[in-house]
Amino acid sequence: MTEAAKSVAAVADAIAKEATESQRAYERFYNNLALFSGGTLALSVTYLGYLKTLSKPISHQKWLVASWIFLIVCVACSLFWTLLYTHYGHFARMREYMEAQKKKFETEAKEIRHLNIVNLGPAELEVFIGSRQKAAAVRDNDAKYHKRRENVYNKAWQWTGRLARLTFVGGLALLLAFAIKNM
Repeated sequence: MTEAAKSVAAVADAIAKEATESQRAYERFYNNLALFSGGTLALSVTYLGYLKTLSKPISHQKWLVASWIFLIVCVACSLFWTLLYTHYGHFARMREYMEAQKKKFETEAKEIRHLNIVNLGPAELEVFIGSRQKAAAVRDNDAKYHKRRENVYNKAWQWTGRLARLTFVGGLALLLAFAIKNM
């Protein structure tokens, strides 16, 4: 049993380390995505300047403008991805903490009667139990508050990441189509 417990603990430690490394990799990915989008935007402006020097008229300028919009949205989403993830993580941990405190207060209120405390009379016992039940109710409300915020930031975080990836690909595709049409 000891060996099995050690094995489970080792795997849990490996999972925690990998989760931390994965999170850092995602943060680097989105930071790089913002840099690549901004760089692509800057290069496309330079390319537009080159095209204006040619005698041939520029065609499909709306594709270029759409590409710029996509890339700007990608930059914004990539930069806010980490912020939203941090808020999501904060509210998720706070919800867990409030739920653990609620359980602690409920357990104390429930189990105090089973302890033989000699200097605690029936009136004091009821006051103690009442205070623990009130504290548990407050923690339950706090946990619900944090759960709502956790859900909002979780959705915002997930959709911001998806939108960043999609708009980067879309912006590149539109920019490439514009460049091909104007060769």
